Amino acid sequence: MNNEHYLIVSYFLVGLVSLCLGMAVYRVLRAPFAAIAEAAAGKLWSGVLSRALGACMALAAVLGFVSVTYTQKGCMNYEAVVKNRDYLVQINQQQLQRTADGIVAAVFLWCFVVLLCLVALRSAHANGPDRT
Repeated sequence: MNNEHYLIVSYFLVGLVSLCLGMAVYRVLRAPFAAIAEAAAGKLWSGVLSRALGACMALAAVLGFVSVTYTQKGCMNYEAVVKNRDYLVQINQQQLQRTADGIVAAVFLWCFVVLLCLVALRSAHANGPDRT
């Protein structure tokens, strides 16, 4: 496989892997998050928040992937990029690293959302119907 074919195949393959990583994180976090959201916000908002979690994880993965450009080292033309296979592999590694960074940032963002849900749940229990 020449470098040009490697560039095309690896770009789409790493993009697919990035999206799958985001969806895998969503699948792991979906059930616990839905339980917390349902307890704090009710069934309707739980569904909305769970869908937003999935969209956010997918978006974080894709944005991390596309944030890496092949011409980061200045004005390189296409021929210069394709010429060096080691550089193409390095770019693929950077794409996966940025994907992971984006997913981690999204998880921390959603940890804040969970914290807000737990605070809302705690205040709802503290001000419940028993305390009139």
